[in-house]
Amino acid sequence: MLEQEWENLQVHSMEAQIKNRKTGTSSLLVINDTPVCVTGLSVTHTILFQRMSITRTKQLQDLQRIIEEISREIMWVNEREEEELVFDWGDKNIDAYIPKKQESYSKLMRDLEEKEKELNKVKLKAEGLLKSNHPASDKIEAYMDTLQTQWSWLLQITKCIDVHLKENAAYSQFFKEANETNLKLQKQHEAIRQKFSCDRSTPLDNLLEIEFEEEKERIMENKRQVQLLVNKSKSIVRLKPRNPEDKSSSQVMVQALCDFKQDQKVILKGNEGILKDNSQRSKWLVTGPGGLDMLIPSVCLLVPPPNPLSITLANKNEQYYEAILGIWNQLFINIKSLISWQYCVRDITRINSLTISMLAKMRPEEYRNIIRSLETHYQEFQRNCLGSEMFGDEDKKNIETGYTSAQAHYDKLVIQLPAYSEYLSTCFYYSLWVPLLNTSLTLNCSKSGIFIIFHGKSMQNDAYIKLKAKIQSQLQNMTDADKAKFLQAELDFINQKLRTLEGFSSSYLERLKALRALFQCMIQAEDTIKVHEARLTEKETTSLDPNQVEEYKATLKQMKADLEQKRDLFNAMESQLSNTVHWNEQISQSFHKCDVDLSKYSELVGQMSDRWHRILAQINTRTQDMEKYLPILRRYLQTSSTLSTWIDDTRQRQDNLQVAKFDDVKIVMEQLNQQKMLNSEIKAKREDVEDVQRDADTCAGSIKDYELQLASYGAGLETLLNIPVRKTLLQSPSTIVSQEAANLQTRYIELLTRSGDYHKFLGEMLKNSEELKMRNTRIDLLEEELRILRGEIQDRSVKNKSLEDAIGRYQLELSQSKDQLLTMEEVKRTQAMQCNATKEDLNSTFNQVKDLNEQVARLTYQIDEEKRMRRLAEERYTNQQAEYELVIRKRQKELEEINWAKIDIEKTIKDKEREIERLRRQLEDEMARQREIESELSKTSNMIHNSQTHYNELLQEKEGLLLKIKMLEQDKSKLQRYEDELNRIKVTLESEQRQKQRLQDENMQISRDFSYWKSQYELKEEQVRKCTSDKDATERERNSLKNEIARLMSELRMVDDRYKLRLNSTEKEIADLKLTKDSLERELRKLNQHPDVSSKQTQTSDNEIMVDSSKLLFDGIRKKVSANQLFDCGVIDKSTLNQLLKGQKTVQDVAVDIQLNLKGTSVIAGITGRPQEKMPITEAKKKNVITPEGATMLLEAQAATGHIIDPRVNEKMAVDVAYSKGLVDAEDRDTLIRAECASTGFIDPHTGKLLSVGQAMKKGQINKETALRLLQAQEAAGGIVDPVLSVFLPKDVALDRSLIDEDLYRALNKKPTCYIDPVTQEKQTYIDLKLKSRPDPSTGLLLFPALEKPLTVQGLRGEVSISELVDANLLGSVDVDGLREGRITSTDIENRLRSYLRGSTCIAGIYDEAKNRTVSFYKAMKEGLLRPGTTLELLEAQAASGFIIDPVNNQYLTVEEATQKDLVGREFKDKLLSAERAVTGYKDPLTGTIISLFQAMEKGLIEKGHGIRLLEAQIASGGIIDPKHSHRIDVDVAYKRKYFDKEMNDILSYEGDDTKGFFDPNTEENLTYLQLKKRCITDESTGLVLLPLRDKTKQYKTTQKKTLRKRRVVIVDPDTKKEMTVQEAYEKQLIDYETYVELSGQESEWEEITITGSDGSTRFVIIDRKTGIQHDIQDSLNRGIIDQATFDKYRSGSLTLTQFADTITRKTKGVT
Repeated sequence: MLEQEWENLQVHSMEAQIKNRKTGTSSLLVINDTPVCVTGLSVTHTILFQRMSITRTKQLQDLQRIIEEISREIMWVNEREEEELVFDWGDKNIDAYIPKKQESYSKLMRDLEEKEKELNKVKLKAEGLLKSNHPASDKIEAYMDTLQTQWSWLLQITKCIDVHLKENAAYSQFFKEANETNLKLQKQHEAIRQKFSCDRSTPLDNLLEIEFEEEKERIMENKRQVQLLVNKSKSIVRLKPRNPEDKSSSQVMVQALCDFKQDQKVILKGNEGILKDNSQRSKWLVTGPGGLDMLIPSVCLLVPPPNPLSITLANKNEQYYEAILGIWNQLFINIKSLISWQYCVRDITRINSLTISMLAKMRPEEYRNIIRSLETHYQEFQRNCLGSEMFGDEDKKNIETGYTSAQAHYDKLVIQLPAYSEYLSTCFYYSLWVPLLNTSLTLNCSKSGIFIIFHGKSMQNDAYIKLKAKIQSQLQNMTDADKAKFLQAELDFINQKLRTLEGFSSSYLERLKALRALFQCMIQAEDTIKVHEARLTEKETTSLDPNQVEEYKATLKQMKADLEQKRDLFNAMESQLSNTVHWNEQISQSFHKCDVDLSKYSELVGQMSDRWHRILAQINTRTQDMEKYLPILRRYLQTSSTLSTWIDDTRQRQDNLQVAKFDDVKIVMEQLNQQKMLNSEIKAKREDVEDVQRDADTCAGSIKDYELQLASYGAGLETLLNIPVRKTLLQSPSTIVSQEAANLQTRYIELLTRSGDYHKFLGEMLKNSEELKMRNTRIDLLEEELRILRGEIQDRSVKNKSLEDAIGRYQLELSQSKDQLLTMEEVKRTQAMQCNATKEDLNSTFNQVKDLNEQVARLTYQIDEEKRMRRLAEERYTNQQAEYELVIRKRQKELEEINWAKIDIEKTIKDKEREIERLRRQLEDEMARQREIESELSKTSNMIHNSQTHYNELLQEKEGLLLKIKMLEQDKSKLQRYEDELNRIKVTLESEQRQKQRLQDENMQISRDFSYWKSQYELKEEQVRKCTSDKDATERERNSLKNEIARLMSELRMVDDRYKLRLNSTEKEIADLKLTKDSLERELRKLNQHPDVSSKQTQTSDNEIMVDSSKLLFDGIRKKVSANQLFDCGVIDKSTLNQLLKGQKTVQDVAVDIQLNLKGTSVIAGITGRPQEKMPITEAKKKNVITPEGATMLLEAQAATGHIIDPRVNEKMAVDVAYSKGLVDAEDRDTLIRAECASTGFIDPHTGKLLSVGQAMKKGQINKETALRLLQAQEAAGGIVDPVLSVFLPKDVALDRSLIDEDLYRALNKKPTCYIDPVTQEKQTYIDLKLKSRPDPSTGLLLFPALEKPLTVQGLRGEVSISELVDANLLGSVDVDGLREGRITSTDIENRLRSYLRGSTCIAGIYDEAKNRTVSFYKAMKEGLLRPGTTLELLEAQAASGFIIDPVNNQYLTVEEATQKDLVGREFKDKLLSAERAVTGYKDPLTGTIISLFQAMEKGLIEKGHGIRLLEAQIASGGIIDPKHSHRIDVDVAYKRKYFDKEMNDILSYEGDDTKGFFDPNTEENLTYLQLKKRCITDESTGLVLLPLRDKTKQYKTTQKKTLRKRRVVIVDPDTKKEMTVQEAYEKQLIDYETYVELSGQESEWEEITITGSDGSTRFVIIDRKTGIQHDIQDSLNRGIIDQATFDKYRSGSLTLTQFADTITRKTKGVT
């Protein structure tokens, strides 16, 4: 550019020299510090040259300055970049560098903000130079582009730094918390060990003082922290692999934090790669997407979760916690058993220490309580010692021995007690009573053992009889009545016992026999059960080998057979138990020492029976699981092995493609085509990969369920039997399956990425090559033009040189003619004229050069214009071609319709010919029979006579047949005439078609006019509706303003009262001040008299007036705030502070003025429903008056402004207090505590300082959305809360004090809609919600008006909320307000929106004109009025539109209800249930969510053609059905909710054959559902739409055309459950060829037509109406695609049309 300018300067200087020579003057011109001698004609050019030189000098100086500034900024950016690139983000010293890096990052961001301002200045300077057309504009742009690139890159790095800071801070915080938790668990473990350490020497009182439950609560407190760490551990990044010294055995995956491009290699944000080398700190070698190696800055990469270290540490803490909890349980069992043992030992010792004298002194209740206490404590010891480590089997035997001996000692004392307690007064009495006593004792002792039998018999000996007789004789003579009575009672007691013992002995023996048999059965059953339980616990998982699974199945079946053989053993055991119980019941309960505790044996028998049943159930369950698991396993192994082989082969093909070299564009194009095919093949395999993944998940899930079942069974055995089951640590096959599936998916994704990247690379290479070729061509053209221009300039230069030579000659001649004075003037004039001419030639030359430049520019513009025109022409050509193809399709369709009649006639001719052929064959048969009859005539004369008669009959039949043949030939000639007539009709039809087209155009014009006026009407109606809504909104705003005015008036009255109080206090202060003034004046007069004393008193007075500033405390939001703090933040000014310090104002006075800053204004305190009703927000949420989300936001606003409010008692409280009082739910507690920190302050985890909301957001403690919501509530209440001072501050002050930053300040000024109206769900600001609220008359609190509960209306399948109808544009805010105010009801809404909520305008049934009745579709099919296919289609349309309709009873039913009422048949139920899912929604197999009909079509859950018909039926019957919300929506709302796209809308709006999926039984035409509906009638009684079925006996004047019935055939893939066409099923080899041909024929898509040319020639063509493919039969014969034999078979009917068309199609593909 500078060289060009210099050339221009030389040209101008040459011109100046010529002019100077003319004028005969010379001057010295300095250009760029170079003196140039110029002899010219004018000084003007010299000045011009000087100005140009100054301009060029200034431009160079500007260039130097701007380059220096840009270079300086680039260097600064590069320095910052280098600092960040070399930083180590590893785990070394992470706790030390995180705070420093956060500080440096904040400083960097501040520097970037300042630097951005400087860069903007530099940018303005550069743009100014560019606008002034600076000669070096390209260099300035290049420098600026470099600076912008570097700046953008630095900003990308800052984003990466922010991510690293957050992730590394989370890493540091996690390990810190995890280590602290581990240390805490260790301390707790040690504390438990020390606190619960005890042995048998520990006193009982010490054991009872141990606090078990308190310690367990302390242990359970760690559960939440441990679980939180486990959850956090899964999201912790890995920092160890960032260290090059860390060597990992497996591949390290990295994730890109920003986009990065290196040459042609690109890695995008979020992409993953494999780390290959990180030896350099700043750049890592990474294998990116597509397998390409790249050097990427390490700051741009993150080693993503999961982190094995964090997961291991978290799991370790969890295991440690579980271990501590187990230790506590064990110690608890130990101590409980030790306490029971202590009690037992104490009771045993006490009983053993008893003597007969001690027992005699006790009451019976006392010593009985002693033995009961021992029994109770011993039973407790037996229960508590189970699982205890303090007592072994020997210890248990010892305590049992002690217990038995104590009982024996007690029994002995009790027996001896009567002898000791009563001393017989006489020997006679003693001699009688002692034998009785011994007898009684003997009987008592006999109850305890088997010797009862012998004792019972020995009692009947002579000694007892003698003693009995002796006692009875003595009793008669005994005078002492008491003694006689005592002896008689003892004697009767012994007699009774003897009688009881006699019956007891036999029962006891029988019970012993039953017990022996029971024990034998139990031992055998126990052995059997243990063997099978051991076999069932041998395996803990299954195998991935199908053969092993089969073997295990056989083993299970054998085990089951063995158990079934042992069933009699268990039956015998149960019968023996029943027998034992029977004999045990025969024994009297009074003999308690002979009782046997059969409950434990019953329990053992029941336990063994349960174990036996559990074994059988476990075997059955495992067998069933194996039967389900085996096909899943085989399918997974087959699909995974197939996919793995394909991936290996495809990878090899990809490698071979990438190895190839490129020499020219042709090779690149070939490579691109091959890569495109390979990439398409890889993409097509995505479903296979997903199938493998699903199979793997299914297989792994089955394995996990099976393992869980085995583990549950083993754990149950371990718990039941208290026997540890042997466990082996095995790797689960589910893990292997998941790893294999993940490996396959990883390999596939890697292959797909490589293929896609290489395809993109080839495409870009080809594009670049073509652009380079075009650019070279353009350069050649420009060079050619430049060469021509240079030639012209050279010609001009030669001409200029000749002119200069001429000027020189003229000057020489002028010097020679000086002496000729007479002619000098003439010569001068001549020379002047010549000079002027020369000058004009020179000017013309320059003008021509300028014109050439302009011509070049004009040519360039013309070229661009030509390109643009060419592009427009191509677009017009494309549009015209599309329109032409559309016209051609229409004409072709019309021609096809015209040819249908001819096809029918041809088919009729063929039928007639076949009839003739049949008759001829029949005639030949009759002639053969005649010949046979003639041969038989020679046998007998009788037969001749009969045959003659029969022969005459045959002759008559022959004549009749010949007559029929003759008539058929006449019919054939008539058909030929009909064909000629058809050709004439065709011409007439063409003219009628043109007339029809003209009428259609006029109809379209009328439709457009109608649409225009309809749109105008809708626009006006919309304007009216808008005006109405605006009016209602104004009314609401007026009401809210009224409420606000009322609230403000109440506040004004309060302020007025406060100011009156202040006025009274001020007047009182004025009076006091007057008194003070008088006293001061008196003092002043005194001081004038005594100056020194006055001075001292003044100082004392001053000291007394000043108030201690520490006592000037105001009540803030949550705490006290001093006057100095209020002054520092600008709430009070200096004069107010001085007045407070001097005592001139009190704290109460000033608090009234700054009430807004100290307490703020009212927030929404609660909800009001009915008049005089007020509810806390949580209560309103529980009553479903408001939504949970809206309630949580309102509670957050309360907490953020200081307190949770109870509107019933006008009480403010903290969140925890509100939680204890039930004003806050447990689920909202944590959220509200976090919101409460907005007023109390967030705690900085590093410094411990209090942070405001804005500061907490910058630290990452809360997100921006939450911060804006809390700040907006604070601002609406009085200002931004300073948590340190606990006051409200204006936004500007908060910005100055860094409570918020500029971003938050600007965001708050925009008034974002952060809150949700809890009733309408509309987004609004908090101020708007306050305006809608009403003040409570009694408390002044703001209460939000809401309905008692969210109103709903009945939808298609469930309740629909009013808010959902608002979102669907079916209701407006006016309607919602009407509901609130009671002007309209939900019933009104249901009636208005009935077509959207309940009703359906689909075709309900059939109107039979012949019988004048209404019939359902299914009944019409049963009566033969409708075909089954037509019936199914119409019923599917009903089901997809909401309900199956009973047209007779006017009822809307579901498919299940319609099936139960026989309104539809069982054969249609499954298909109708599938269609009904268009209403209830389809279930996404991957996510499990409910999706719409169109989304199901996109995911392949339903065949596209079927889905189009259902969508069309929905639209025609009232609108698209939203399955999630159970109501219809308009088409525009369906667009917004993506229920179908524009392509589907085009398909539905195009009335072609593809969308004509419904059949008119009257005309046998294919129609759209809307067209078929237009042909229906409306039942006057029910309002239902009915399809009229014409009476075939009547004549109707209609024009019919022959149309092939197209039936949809759908095949379901048994593996994927997806619908597919017949062609797709045949290609996937799901059906054979014969089935394919049969089903294709049912679809009836092929047809044969005859086309007549203008010259009268005809040709036969078969057309696929679905795809538009057509084949000329004669052309196929000529080309050899088919032979004459195949054609003859088709003509004779041996080949169907579908078979014939399929043969041509397949052979055509083979030829091409």
